Amino acid sequence: MYPLFESIRVEGGQTHLLHYHQARIERSYLQLFQKKCSWRLESILPDLPITGLHKLRFLYNDHAFTFELVPYKVRKIETLKCVEINTYNYDLKLTDRSGIDQAFALRGDCDDVLMTKNGLVTDTSYCNILLFDGTDWVTPVEPLFAGVQREYLLDEKIIKVGEIPEKDLDNYESFMLVNAMLVFNYIKLKTVKIIKS
Repeated sequence: MYPLFESIRVEGGQTHLLHYHQARIERSYLQLFQKKCSWRLESILPDLPITGLHKLRFLYNDHAFTFELVPYKVRKIETLKCVEINTYNYDLKLTDRSGIDQAFALRGDCDDVLMTKNGLVTDTSYCNILLFDGTDWVTPVEPLFAGVQREYLLDEKIIKVGEIPEKDLDNYESFMLVNAMLVFNYIKLKTVKIIKS
């Protein structure tokens, strides 16, 4: 019913990166439905809780939308299994995540997967990845999905893009996962525990 969605961080009654979400909605709506989106998130937001951390999901199609609001708890991710996804694409934030779910099912004993395409690192099943090389935080130049937090960190010049071959993962000291709900430094740095394919 709703092929597209956004997950928006709500903390202390405030939304985060709302204009990034708005811009992506407008791009996605135009790409999928070939017409301009008239909705403005700031004008249609529901009442928001003033305490705690919540995920606000905005689900939409070409003529209707709905909101879902749930308390958010950070998942503990310490190990990643590399999984090659070949030609799979996920350039829109679609509710159909079947390809990602298939990759996630291959994680074995690991907490999540680190997807690769043609031997190059892309993303985990629900986050963009940042890798620390001892000097800079680097994110894949071609992620499976370019998230709003990643876009914000690039705009602020906090992170850099780079081509990250799976074979070079041992060159990185630690990793951090970011998405709309997980902000930079929100989770502690982790020693790299990545199981190569």
